[in-house]
Amino acid sequence: MLPSASELLTAWEHGLAAPAGRRALELARLARPELVDAEREALTAGERDAALLGLRERLFGSRLDAVLPCAGCGETLELAPTVAELRTGSGVPAEPGTLAHAGYEVSFRQPTALDLAEIADEPDLERAREALLGRCVLGAVADGRPVDAGGLPGEVVAALDAELAAADPQADLELAVECPACGEASTTRFDVASFLWSELERHALGTLREIHVLASAYGWSESEILELGPRRRLYLELVEG
Repeated sequence: MLPSASELLTAWEHGLAAPAGRRALELARLARPELVDAEREALTAGERDAALLGLRERLFGSRLDAVLPCAGCGETLELAPTVAELRTGSGVPAEPGTLAHAGYEVSFRQPTALDLAEIADEPDLERAREALLGRCVLGAVADGRPVDAGGLPGEVVAALDAELAAADPQADLELAVECPACGEASTTRFDVASFLWSELERHALGTLREIHVLASAYGWSESEILELGPRRRLYLELVEG
């Protein structure tokens, strides 16, 4: 079901008032309205992003337009992947997993939408990574002795990262890009939540502008204007000549 114009504005307002890291949860509320908050927060990162891709397709279409600078020469690159191309599928296990590596045995679970929201506003990437590790490691032992998540050696953490990524590929989208100017080939991470939030913000500001123009011209209330649906654009064209 497509969110109404009023629901989109409300989600944008709530996102503005909330810490930036929790905006993805507001988007998830639009994408999966049948779930209660606790259920949305418990979605794995990949499940959340799959839901956001579906929402994006329903709201703005299947093709995404994105730009980024070339890492080699700084040239602006234009990307236009489709939602279908960004869907990877997900093999997320229903139960927590166990990793045995380099003499360590680590029990873990997949990162959830709430985990990502809680760490998203940490400016230090290393500290954010450590915080996420602490949330997702359920227990670890080496030589029969308990080990804190922060005490795991780098190679074990790397193996755990690989295990998590393999189990939930939708949560770690990367796009291959090649610069036509210098030929530099690279990959860039695509953050579905941030991209969709930017689009929602542009849409909300455009809607508010339309409301202002039509309210000034006809004296209608915001709710009356939002209920016009597609006719709103026709009235706007008449007002603006």
